[in-house]
Amino acid sequence: MNKIPSIFPIEEFMAPELTTEITEKYLKAGKAVAHALKLAYQIARPGTNMGDLAKILEDDILAQGAEGLAFPANIGLDEIAAHYSPVIKEEQVLPTKGLLKVDLGAHVDGYVADAAITVNLGKDGGVYQDLIQAAKDALYKAIELAKPGVNIKTIGMAIQAEIEKYKGLTPISNLGGHRISQWDLHGAPFIPNIGSTTDNYILQEGDQIAIEPFTTNGYGAIRNGKEITIFEVKNIRKKKNMPQSERIRLQKFKKKFGPFPFSPRWIDFIPQDRINDIILKYHRQGIIQGYNVFVERAHGLVAQHEHTLLITKEGAIPTTWWEDFDYHSLWK
Repeated sequence: MNKIPSIFPIEEFMAPELTTEITEKYLKAGKAVAHALKLAYQIARPGTNMGDLAKILEDDILAQGAEGLAFPANIGLDEIAAHYSPVIKEEQVLPTKGLLKVDLGAHVDGYVADAAITVNLGKDGGVYQDLIQAAKDALYKAIELAKPGVNIKTIGMAIQAEIEKYKGLTPISNLGGHRISQWDLHGAPFIPNIGSTTDNYILQEGDQIAIEPFTTNGYGAIRNGKEITIFEVKNIRKKKNMPQSERIRLQKFKKKFGPFPFSPRWIDFIPQDRINDIILKYHRQGIIQGYNVFVERAHGLVAQHEHTLLITKEGAIPTTWWEDFDYHSLWK
């Protein structure tokens, strides 16, 4: 599944600032995510409860040796582009037809892997399959181009060009990839999915980035939805009159989730019937940040494909590779 260690002697492709130990951690996290994504293809079927699917995939990541989840499983249907994770006592089931985005993340000692796929639930052709294939084509073109000395604007232009080869499809302009570093899931620079951008970062040997083309037959941009299902501890304030029990609870949040986003489903130190009220209180106080669900502005269908890449002197190594062909063939 993840063939990187056998194809590449790590020491030969390592950037100066990456030790063998660090590179191995990126690869281990990537292998766990790759395994879970392949599992998602096998088990995501109409009628499957979305909460059950998320738990199975999250548990699988940990079973593969990851030390933790870098964020909750994102399970997005059709116009939901990102940031929906099943809630406590989730009732939604997968429909007989639609595009299911599955975006997963893992870490080993804080070194992150982030990748995503889109499942065609109804196995429909036409625009459904075109959206998926366009996202894949765009990502594979980006992997081909990503190497030291390449401007990320060039990558954005190539992603857009690949997607627009498909009639009626466009990239989502305000979503894109990002830098990854230890304990930091989303860092600058933003990796664009379009060419008309002011971003001018030049890729360097040793960069770790996630590239994630989003395709749509809609407007080509997302907006914030009202629903929030993913949270992150941002600011544990010390208030003079805060009860000791409250301080202890906040420390439990920080210890359990650290700097990464979390799902209320994961909270095991608060009675379940109180979790949502407590999360809402901390959100209002600015202690916890919420991530709104992203919805395509015109409610168009959305597909996504993503890999985490290590930029080496020879090219990009996708740490999350699960596809059935050797990605080395993408290199020119």
